Amino acid sequence: MSDEAESATPPQASHPPSGEGRVQVVGTAHVSADSVEEVERTIEEERPDIVAVELDEGRYQQMQGEAGQDLEARDLLRGNTVFQFLAYWMLSYVQARLGERFDIQPGADMKAAIDTAEELGIGVALVDRNIQVTIQRFWARMTFIEKVKMVGSLFLGLFGFGGEPQEEFDMEDITDADVVTAMIEEFRRFSPGGAEALIDERDAFIAHKLLALREQGYHVVATVGAGHREGIEGYLENPETLPPMESLVGTHSKRWFSPVKLLGYLFTVGFLVFFFLLIMAGVNDTFLLKLFGAWFLFNGILAFSLAKIAGARWTSAGVGGAVAWLTSVNPLLAPGWFAGYMELRHRSVDIGDIGKLNEIMSDEETPIRDLIGQMFDVPLFRLIMVVALTNIGSMIASFLFPFTVLPWLAPEIGGVSGVLDQLIAGAENSAELIWELVT
Repeated sequence: MSDEAESATPPQASHPPSGEGRVQVVGTAHVSADSVEEVERTIEEERPDIVAVELDEGRYQQMQGEAGQDLEARDLLRGNTVFQFLAYWMLSYVQARLGERFDIQPGADMKAAIDTAEELGIGVALVDRNIQVTIQRFWARMTFIEKVKMVGSLFLGLFGFGGEPQEEFDMEDITDADVVTAMIEEFRRFSPGGAEALIDERDAFIAHKLLALREQGYHVVATVGAGHREGIEGYLENPETLPPMESLVGTHSKRWFSPVKLLGYLFTVGFLVFFFLLIMAGVNDTFLLKLFGAWFLFNGILAFSLAKIAGARWTSAGVGGAVAWLTSVNPLLAPGWFAGYMELRHRSVDIGDIGKLNEIMSDEETPIRDLIGQMFDVPLFRLIMVVALTNIGSMIASFLFPFTVLPWLAPEIGGVSGVLDQLIAGAENSAELIWELVT
């Protein structure tokens, strides 16, 4: 993911600055025909030096029909890349459904701004933060529960359980200041950290770009989502309140300790202590080898099997299964990343796949089983399922092993009670050894 802030340089040549140095912000709904008309009318009336739009380079290229941004295999091994795609998909899906409801293409307001500027020979500035940086920071700021709720909502929508909004409203309401404020506050209650990354930071980032243009003497008409207007205008009126640009760019550092990771660390420690105590108890090497072999096979078979169910290639499922024994006791790794890495060596995945998934999910007549089949034909969805199910297979194996495989292996040392006796004996031997070293 790019850590660089996009330049405000227009993709087309612009007129020299007129010297007016002012910015007019137009707040729009990305799925509103009225917003399209307002954008076109404002640009034609104002005839600014530059039209600024709430887009980054990647989304601009997509809007122009150019190639989407590929997901690199090495990025997957960073851990959260697939989940960030899920977050982006969720946000895109909500916007797409609104577009269907009001019969307009999402992003039509931005396209109208660009097209009108081109027709009038006006330069265009891309002033939004890189979408991948935004989504990465958005995902990193959300809590585990918030992530579960968000992903759950996405799949409830997929299977038709999301329901339709109970309250009817007009498109004009979406750009009404009070309504927009209420919607933003509702989102803040759901995820304060997510709202900060998705709304507040981008307000400040866009304001930095617009202030730079204003200081250069440009007359700018800025087309932004209605939810950003108030924040941006506040910064334009009080530039001294802007946070430093350095704090708004770059990926958000991962938290080394979270409830899920803490559980993983505890599981790792427990796994190592279990083998250590058996060794200290003098359990014979043959049993330990059998125990390790069973752990390797049980993890590998379940991870491999679920990867294949998700449609993974044989090599991808094999790699995921082969590393499952290790990744299941290391909270910083996951077999799904490695299976996904192998998939990406043979399968191209890019952001454009999200649009395909939205089209499939909007089909309300095709049976769900057929829709799921169509979704598996989309590389991004297949990759997500391969990563997720490989990880789930390893997790299931790790938690079932003590209750299923261990009792089957234990008879030669006295059953499960015998294993407990050996663990106690190992603890006693360890304590005696430590006491002897101390005294």
